Amino acid sequence: MNIFKNKTAFVTGATSGIGFQIAKELASNGCNIVFNYRNTPSRDLLINDLGVYNVNIKAFKCDFLNNQETSDLLVYLQTQEIDILINSAGVFPIRNLENSTIKDYDDVFQVNVKIPFILSKVLGAKMCKNRWGRILNIGSSSAYNGSGETGLYCSSKHALLGLSRSLTKEYSPYNVRTYCLSPGSTQTKMGATDTRQDFSTFITPEEIAKKAIFIMSFEGEGISEEFRINRMVIK
Repeated sequence: MNIFKNKTAFVTGATSGIGFQIAKELASNGCNIVFNYRNTPSRDLLINDLGVYNVNIKAFKCDFLNNQETSDLLVYLQTQEIDILINSAGVFPIRNLENSTIKDYDDVFQVNVKIPFILSKVLGAKMCKNRWGRILNIGSSSAYNGSGETGLYCSSKHALLGLSRSLTKEYSPYNVRTYCLSPGSTQTKMGATDTRQDFSTFITPEEIAKKAIFIMSFEGEGISEEFRINRMVIK
């Protein structure tokens, strides 16, 4: 049974990386897509890729570090019927604590934690009213392990993990499932900025997207809400 057909998903971070691939996987399953974007070329690229799936596509210009654009987006989303929320947008600064600034902190927690919180609150309320919904937060294995020089990112993803666990308890009685999918290093533009590891060994966004669809496809409570994905490299 395809639970995604004729549903509508709002996907953050959809114009690149993991979010891009999840949007494509959802659309290939007949799910309508709403997404935010920061620049026109990235918007057009995604619309072109999704166009082959014969689903409805809506795009709204919004940089989550722009408060006015974020407010406008929230107003717009409340006029839409959103069944699925994918929180995939992320900020990944690589610098140690000594060189991190308060602005770095504000930006990372704005995008990685505050936006998922606000979207889950606004859209989750409507999902609960409709007695069906899916919220997928893209976390990180670093939320469990920590990592040198990425303290802000690790702590923000740990906060997102805590939010996911709490939403699971609050929303599951209303048939709204919340998942936190935490991959290891991934072959994205963000992942490429971390030169401390071998990029060729990283997980691909396509692999993560397929896992995301699999996780969300279950009705009922027969599957865990928390997943970690890492690639084992044998030499």
